[in-house]
Amino acid sequence: MSVKVKFYSLFKINLKSSGKEYQIDGEITVTDLISMLDDDYDGYFSHKLLDAGEIAPGSIILINGENVIHIDGLDSKIKDGDTITLFPPSAGG
Repeated sequence: MSVKVKFYSLFKINLKSSGKEYQIDGEITVTDLISMLDDDYDGYFSHKLLDAGEIAPGSIILINGENVIHIDGLDSKIKDGDTITLFPPSAGG
């Protein structure tokens, strides 16, 4: 299956990339995807998106535009053709 991951904000700037595409066998969860991204980016995404095994406050993870906290959180299933959008925690005013 094909899954597209889009990076925004500081992810896009720091990684000098707007995203990545994966070809995956079978269904995966958001946790699985973060693990795959960590393998490709030296643990970067767990450090930025997660806090004590949960989604860090201010982090936004979307599957096809829907926030995963309104689905099944990190256990949300990712299917063929899905687009996952990642925003790091942000602050400011």
